[in-house]
Amino acid sequence: MSDNLQKYLPEYDPDEARARLTKFSKEDLIDMLVRAYMEKRVLAKMLDERMNKLSRVETILEEPSSLLNMPDIPTVEDLRRMLDLNDE
Repeated sequence: MSDNLQKYLPEYDPDEARARLTKFSKEDLIDMLVRAYMEKRVLAKMLDERMNKLSRVETILEEPSSLLNMPDIPTVEDLRRMLDLNDE
């Protein structure tokens, strides 16, 4: 999996990160790992929420508009004809 991640973060140097991590204690590393996991879970939940919102928007866009059944509301063709008349 690290190969896959590397293509998204080519500037990331794992050896440099390892060198920096040697300065921390075991407890610090565990705390950092737990925090990174929590951040990952928060980002995943935020992504799920955004995807659900996008799905709802797509569903709404696919539904036919209730305005089409209302009298005196111009159709797309009516609007096109009106715009064509204004261009002439």
